[in-house]
Amino acid sequence: MLSLTLQVVLDQRIPVKWLIEIKSMLVSSLASHGKLSEALVLLEEIKKARQTLNPRAVLCLMVRF
Repeated sequence: MLSLTLQVVLDQRIPVKWLIEIKSMLVSSLASHGKLSEALVLLEEIKKARQTLNPRAVLCLMVRF
């Protein structure tokens, strides 16, 4: 599933606004399923791009820590 998600994130046809939402939901899903290291890697990518996370994704990370 992660490789399919990676393909979606790397697809040049998807608008940036949608990618930000997709990445937020991916962080949320990874954190909710105990994949914290993967969620944190994606979070760092989001921060480097100066994007913000969806509040739900932040909450999922907080609950898991």
